[in-house]
Amino acid sequence: MPMTTLADERLGDLLDSFAARTPAPGGGSAAGVVVALAAALCAMAARFSAGRLASAEEIAAAADGLRERALRLAADDSLAYAAVLAARRLPEAPDPAVRQEAVATAMARAVAVPLEVSEIGADVARLATQLAATGNPNLLGDARTAVLLAEAAAAAASTLVEINLSGGGT
Repeated sequence: MPMTTLADERLGDLLDSFAARTPAPGGGSAAGVVVALAAALCAMAARFSAGRLASAEEIAAAADGLRERALRLAADDSLAYAAVLAARRLPEAPDPAVRQEAVATAMARAVAVPLEVSEIGADVARLATQLAATGNPNLLGDARTAVLLAEAAAAAASTLVEINLSGGGT
C-alpha cells in the first residue's frame, strides 16, 4: 500500500494531523503547506491576469512549480524532524562520535528544509506582489492574500531555522 503524503490528505484530516499529540507534522510542515497555498492563489491570480499582463502565463507556471516544491518540503519537514528524534535516541556508548555525527547530519536537514521553505515563500511573495500591482484588479484580494500568507510562512520557516541552528526546538 503506497504511503500517503500531506498532499493526499483531505483538509479536515490534515488539520487533525497538525492538532494531534504527535511531534510531526509541526511548524515546518505548516509553513510549507501555507507557502503552497499562497503559491496556488498566486497561480490563480496570474491565470486571471492573462491578456492584461504579458508574463501571466510564466508567473502561473512559476507559482505552480513553487507550490509543488513547498508541498513536498512540508512532508520532508516531518521526515527531517523524525530523523533528529531518532538520532537523539541513539545510545552514547560505545562510540559517542557516532551519535554526534547522526545528530549533526539530521540537524543539518532539519535546518535545510525550513530554509528552502523560507526561500520559496519569498519567491511566491515577489510574484504575488507583482500580480497585486499589475494583474487583474478583480483578483487584488487574492494576490494580496498570497503575499501575506507567503511572507508569514517565510518568517515562520526562518524562525525555525534559527531555533534549529541554536540546537533548540528540534
